[in-house]
Amino acid sequence: MYTIQQLARLAGVSTRTLRYYDQIGLLKAPRDTNGYRLGYRLYGETEVDRLQEICFLRLFELKLDQIQQIIQQPAAMRMQALRQQRTKIMHEQARLARLLQTLDQVLDTEKGVTKMTDQEKFAAFKAEQVATNENNYGKEIRAKYGEEAVAQSNQRYLNLTAAEMGAMERINAELMVKLAEVIASQQLNTPAARRVFTRHKKWLSYSWSTYSAAAHRGLGEMYVNDPRFAKYYNEGAHSPEAANWLNRIIQQYAHD
Repeated sequence: MYTIQQLARLAGVSTRTLRYYDQIGLLKAPRDTNGYRLGYRLYGETEVDRLQEICFLRLFELKLDQIQQIIQQPAAMRMQALRQQRTKIMHEQARLARLLQTLDQVLDTEKGVTKMTDQEKFAAFKAEQVATNENNYGKEIRAKYGEEAVAQSNQRYLNLTAAEMGAMERINAELMVKLAEVIASQQLNTPAARRVFTRHKKWLSYSWSTYSAAAHRGLGEMYVNDPRFAKYYNEGAHSPEAANWLNRIIQQYAHD
């Protein structure tokens, strides 16, 4: 058994933190009812194990109410939450390894030891973008399109050449301009609207291995149903209606 001071030292947290966890019910501490520490908080093996779990989850920047929901679940679900966090850590480890490898290559190039190809110069930055997209949208995209489709899309993006990356940026910029024109006209059956669709379809071709009109329409729906996607297009076309109009255009023109 541990007193609150002993457990605080063991876990590297403050006694104030442990008292707060007790107060909100996150880590309730039994009180000594039979001994010279009468009325004191005493922590046993169950509480120590729970505090370890809480500390792990805190490392993942989860809020206390989220942690409380997780630890109240059956053991199998709690372990699933920890496995998900492990996967995130592995992705972060791989991301940092790629950045470190690129940095080492840059340093070796400066010393004249090696010479980086243009593809190598930007590989880590593309991987960083993939990692960011995974973190922001991975769960939703995988739920909608499946693990294999997302993995193939990520790999195609990572294999893009510098010229292809530049083409993607130009296509996206033109799409935004034409989308703003459509919004101003409030018309779907116009050359500008069709241009938005063809540009968006072309933009997708750089990461999609095969095109599906149904998948394209599903993506359009995500643009309006998820505020994060909507924000990207609304800001890009400088209109709060942009994501909605892009979805309408996709639904109008995307057919097999």
